[in-house]
Amino acid sequence: MKRWGVFAAVVALAACGRAPQHPLRDLDGHQDLSQYRIQSVHGVRDGDRLAAQVLISDSSSILNLDMHFAIGSPTMLASGTWSWSRPGTLLHGNVAAQSVTFLGGQDDGPSIGGVFDLNGDGARLRVDLPLTVLPRSFRPATSNPQHP
Repeated sequence: MKRWGVFAAVVALAACGRAPQHPLRDLDGHQDLSQYRIQSVHGVRDGDRLAAQVLISDSSSILNLDMHFAIGSPTMLASGTWSWSRPGTLLHGNVAAQSVTFLGGQDDGPSIGGVFDLNGDGARLRVDLPLTVLPRSFRPATSNPQHP
């Protein structure tokens, strides 16, 4: 009897899990964008500002988001633009935030995520960016020829 109770609890918890979402969706439903994947997320925090770049791609095109956040309570998208290089065309427009999640990175680099709408050039797209740790910047040691 206990086994059935444990089994039922496991099944119930599994059913509560979120289905995997695609990072890029066409809000008008005209295009299947399920093959697109987040390729990279980079960013640099400078005090109360964060600049981030997100690259999303399939096998034939690249969507680039450049976003600037004002860090505070709450953290907000200050500005953002996007460009989408597709075979034979280049689309671009502005980014608007539906939601922003920011963690300050006390022990690691800062993390950014959220839901962003892309508008412009007749496109209405949505990007679901999971909370992503931005790598700490790497500064190579400089050598001083006068002081080895």
